[in-house]
Amino acid sequence: MGGKPIVNAKKYGKTAKGDWFRTALMLFLFIAVTVLSSIVLLPDCWYLWLLIVIMGILLLVIWHTKNFAYLCPKCGEIFEVSVLKNFLSPNGINRKYLKCPRCRRRSWAEILSIK
Repeated sequence: MGGKPIVNAKKYGKTAKGDWFRTALMLFLFIAVTVLSSIVLLPDCWYLWLLIVIMGILLLVIWHTKNFAYLCPKCGEIFEVSVLKNFLSPNGINRKYLKCPRCRRRSWAEILSIK
């Protein structure tokens, strides 16, 4: 329920500059599409603009869920989370507040990249 336990730990690694670059690029693209679509669609077609923003956020969260996993600082478990949990959980720059599926403790889990 808290996340999928991981079978192959070799699939995961610490986040590197390339991961930060890809994340920044995805955020830049989202912001660019949001700004450009707001210029074109607001105020006449605000509902289309809102749909574009919602879809953009959903795509960003799906991308992040497929590319990153988490390391529990309490027990060392590596786990992935669902798109909904990824969207709703509070996060910092390189940590996310999650409940570990193994030890069941809530903590700031370290973000790992999926290779």
